Amino acid sequence: MIKTLISLLPEQSRPRLARFLVLAVVSVIVRAVSVVMLVPLVSALIDGENSRALAWAGALTVATILGWWIDAAASKISYELGFALLNSSQHAVAERLSQIRLTWFSASNTATARQAIAATGPDMVGVVIYLVVPVLTAMLLPVVIAVALIPIAWPLAVVAMLGAPMLLAALWGTGAISQRADHVADEANSAMTERVIEFARTQPALRLARRSGSERSLAGAAVARQHGATLGLILMQIPGLLLFSLASQIAVFALAGTTAWLTVRGDLTAAQAVALIVVAVRYLEPFTVLGELAGGLETIRLTLRRIASVLAGPTDTAGTQQPARPGRAPRIEFEKVSFHYGDPAYPVLDELDLVLDAGAATAIIGPSGSGKSTVLALVAGLHQPTGGRIVVDGVDAAQLDSAARRALVSMVFQQPYLMPGTIDENIYAGHPDASDDDVRRVTALARVDEIIDRLPDGAASKVGEGGALLSGGERQRVSIARALIKPAPILLIDEATSALDNENERAVVDALSVDDERTRVIVAHRRSSIRRADRVVVLERGKVVESGTPEELLASGGRFSTFWEHRGAAASWKITSQLTL
Repeated sequence: MIKTLISLLPEQSRPRLARFLVLAVVSVIVRAVSVVMLVPLVSALIDGENSRALAWAGALTVATILGWWIDAAASKISYELGFALLNSSQHAVAERLSQIRLTWFSASNTATARQAIAATGPDMVGVVIYLVVPVLTAMLLPVVIAVALIPIAWPLAVVAMLGAPMLLAALWGTGAISQRADHVADEANSAMTERVIEFARTQPALRLARRSGSERSLAGAAVARQHGATLGLILMQIPGLLLFSLASQIAVFALAGTTAWLTVRGDLTAAQAVALIVVAVRYLEPFTVLGELAGGLETIRLTLRRIASVLAGPTDTAGTQQPARPGRAPRIEFEKVSFHYGDPAYPVLDELDLVLDAGAATAIIGPSGSGKSTVLALVAGLHQPTGGRIVVDGVDAAQLDSAARRALVSMVFQQPYLMPGTIDENIYAGHPDASDDDVRRVTALARVDEIIDRLPDGAASKVGEGGALLSGGERQRVSIARALIKPAPILLIDEATSALDNENERAVVDALSVDDERTRVIVAHRRSSIRRADRVVVLERGKVVESGTPEELLASGGRFSTFWEHRGAAASWKITSQLTL
């Protein structure tokens, strides 16, 4: 845990961490000395030695004020460290999430990432002062008290020395007993969070399927598992509490018994014995506080483990090369490219050889699962080939600088996502420095101007979370405009017109087809999106089975010709007679 905390701190804050630790240790020593000063002070008071009592009271006052001053200085530094930790951890997690391979984002890893982001909040600020200080105090204060007791009663010092590791071991055992239950409860909480979110998002489908109740849903099952895991955690904490309570009682009995024995022998006066009972209470206090903070320590440990899990997420090694012809439509070559999402025995692409000509529009068709969208994802750099390589104008794409690679590509996704904000803000996201004329041009090409004219607030209209305030077709048009405005020499289009009506589809297809300043790759099933392509590639089981111009493939009578006939039949289908009852 300490190692992860230190790794999250920025370099410039680490010297302050060293100063904080020094102050914390000095504070513990001052507190221990103050506690032991009670012995001669109480003895002097009981024996009626007022002058000696006054001297010890003065020394105790000075030590107390010094301790307060040290604690104040340490607290100031601890808050500075806390805010530095907060800022650094937030940036580290956000930066890492933007670099992790997309295949890492399974359901469980997504839940871990969500919880890691939530954890890098205000709670991280108090980690140093509210957890690090009590841990240091529990480890050091009893030992320092034991050392300070040597000149007063060395047998009692030995008992205190032996008691410290016993109590720390009891605390460790308490955590170890419940650690497995903590892990199970944490996993159950993560699963429940994901299932409840899924349950909320899929309400339309669940209600139509008459399964809107949580009792029979996966969310209900996850809630039940979470309740069971929480109960198990509570039950597993009981043995730990009993163990620590037993260790505390043994320590109290040993300290009190030793004090009584030394008093009976005459090695200690009655006044000293009374004072040493007070010292014994202060000796045990840090362990009690640490025991009360055990839950918080476990929470922080799990939080730091989640953050460490995200920071350890796999990334692709970026190169340093620049494109051979920056800003110009490139030629893209797939050389024996293979790719699988999970099991290598089931590749999505299998040693694919494919050439996408510079400045041309290439349409890719094929059955579901043939690898069409995967080709686009590989060109975009969203995934990396598991075999072979992709070459852009003679340069291996894996060797390109990550910023240069992203600048190469603009993409329209099959399921477009709009950021919360206005229509204008979503379009400008593709090119923040675009001129007003450029925005007007792409809004006209993508038929977004019709949406703007219809809405009361025009381009300043809010789109909602994920574009929820717009229809599916409107979201697609805004995402197309966002892709068109980005000055990228490669344009990737994944079923971009599937939610558009015929008129808007024709207009958008015409706009995309004449953009010969880009290398365009289009995944489509509609005839209108394919007809204007310079070349058509037919994929099947991750391999190219046909390639050529639309006219050539229609004349060959192969798979594309069959596909074309089926699409034509589907488009012309209609009910020719009325149903008679």
